[in-house]
Amino acid sequence: MSKHKPDPLLEALKRGESYSWTAPDGGFFASMRKAVKHGQTLTMSPVTDPKEIQVGDMVLVKWHQSDIFHLVGEIQDDKFLIVNSLGGVNGWVTVKDILGRITKVVDPEPRPELPVILEQLETAYRRLIQLEGASEEAARRLLSIVDDLRWYAERLGEARWDTYPRTNKWTFIQHVWHLTKEAKTLEAPVAERMGYFTDRGKMCVGMVGELFSLFEYEVQE
Repeated sequence: MSKHKPDPLLEALKRGESYSWTAPDGGFFASMRKAVKHGQTLTMSPVTDPKEIQVGDMVLVKWHQSDIFHLVGEIQDDKFLIVNSLGGVNGWVTVKDILGRITKVVDPEPRPELPVILEQLETAYRRLIQLEGASEEAARRLLSIVDDLRWYAERLGEARWDTYPRTNKWTFIQHVWHLTKEAKTLEAPVAERMGYFTDRGKMCVGMVGELFSLFEYEVQE
């Protein structure tokens, strides 16, 4: 039976030390997405004094057989109401259940407006095409990703570029920014970069198509 690797965050808190990490792209903080931005660097520290904890603090809480990363919504005497950033309420805990709290947040590089992001994506793709000496067909296929994303941007309308279509789904601009940041690095886990970035881009277009369908064709709860 394989054993789970120790969680470096939990291990640091047990030693009485702070731990810093960068919030990754993805659904790791789905219920906390209004409090945590992708790319933020967070520092969590052990709680040495209950009076340190304030309403609005982001905390790691022992919850049943696991732990959750949520917010302190209210404090009454020695009890703390745990909630998430979307308005969901978990319940009351005591300070012994709070494993750590966020003591520092460093914001990532500011995200540009969508038209600028799409320009950066096209520039990154054109640079890749030049570096790889790609064929006309391969270049056309890669650049069609930008065309498709611009098409969806127009269909969605600016008001919905940064609107969540449903719980646990990214916004349109989050999808495109994530794709663009990766493309700008030109780093791929395989030797055939044109194929890799084409596949990644087509995947993004597919997810954006799903997002558009959620807005246009399904009843929102």
